[in-house]
This record gives sequence, structure tokens and C-alpha cells, in this order.
Amino acid sequence: MRIGEFVVQAGTTKDTVRHYEDLKLIESLRPDGRREYTERHLEDFSVIQELKSYGLALSDIQAVFEWKRHGGCGSEELILFAEKVLERQLTLLQEKEARLRESRQKLEETLREVKKAKRLFP
Repeated sequence: MRIGEFVVQAGTTKDTVRHYEDLKLIESLRPDGRREYTERHLEDFSVIQELKSYGLALSDIQAVFEWKRHGGCGSEELILFAEKVLERQLTLLQEKEARLRESRQKLEETLREVKKAKRLFP
């Protein structure tokens, strides 16, 4: 399929597809220099979007795709690498969640104090 059809099916833009091609996340060039997209490209795009939804940086996603290219989709090395990347991201999200919880608690306390001070005025 051509890029126009691809972006409609993927629900994205040509700029995003071209950016992912620049990053070697999607490789659509045929030997004759024309671009052609397949169901595999749609699947790869879906994986990219899923990994991004977990908060992974495109550089981490590039590394996962590089492992996939060298070892195959179900290779033990890819699975171990993906596990490390996902565990690291989970830890980062847990730390961020703890910081957000602490900020929320401080904000709630400050708001209680402001409301208390407000009652002092007639």
C-alpha cells in the first residue's frame, strides 16, 4: 500500500511515518527505491504506539527494534532485552508516581491551611 492508505489505516500522519522511517523503526523502501507498506508495517506501527503509551522513549524503541532485526521477533535475546527495558520503565513510572503522590499530599495540606486562614476573615 502507498503512504496515504497506510496513514489512514494506522491513524497517523505522513510526517510521523517519515520520522519513524528516519529512525529506522519502519523500513518501507523497496530495492527499486519506492516505498511500499504492508500489514507488517502496520503491526510495527502498532507496537511503536503501544511502547510509547508505556512512556518509552523513541531511542529505547529503536533499540528494541534493532534487537528484533538481528535476532528475530521471538528470539530469547529480544525477549530478555525487552524485559529489561520494560522493567526499567516500570521503575521510572513507579518513582514518578511516588513523586506525584507526595506533591499531591503537599498541595492538599497547603490548601487545607489556606482554607483555614480564609475562615479568619469576616
